[in-house]
Amino acid sequence: MSAGPQWVRAARVVKPHGLSGEVCLEMLGGGPGRLTPGSRVRSSQGLVEVEGIRQAGQFVLGRLSGVDDREGAAALCGGYLEVAGDQVRPLAEGEYFHFQLVGLEVRDQSGRARGELIEVETYPANDVYVLRTPQGELRVPAVRQAVLAIDLAAGAMTVASGFFEEAVDAL
Repeated sequence: MSAGPQWVRAARVVKPHGLSGEVCLEMLGGGPGRLTPGSRVRSSQGLVEVEGIRQAGQFVLGRLSGVDDREGAAALCGGYLEVAGDQVRPLAEGEYFHFQLVGLEVRDQSGRARGELIEVETYPANDVYVLRTPQGELRVPAVRQAVLAIDLAAGAMTVASGFFEEAVDAL
């Protein structure tokens, strides 16, 4: 596989918080410790420094250099804060970054190529893998019953054959 990307998404900017430029962040893995005061991140406005970070309920509040008012914070909404690719956190065995998975060939249990993983959708319960197959897009939950193996070195993911079956209309 090729080297990782130059930049990796660490957080999504959800909304402004207050009037002084803080933003509510949805962390994309790693918790608030992923962004520390003094670290440089890339935003939709270019490179910025994290000046402060704190937990507030389900969100993390962040203060970024050059963002001093609500309008500046609002301009970042919907965008991402990205860390340099060489600064990604280490993962436990069996965990993967989305960028490592997108592009994998998808095979069924017999080893037959069935498509390609083109996107990872994040949901509270589990991620969902979006596969491009000859029949169209297919969504497979990122759970052990569906995803039997991931082999980054081989560039392949094995999905249980039952997840390729045609949907049955129960009505």
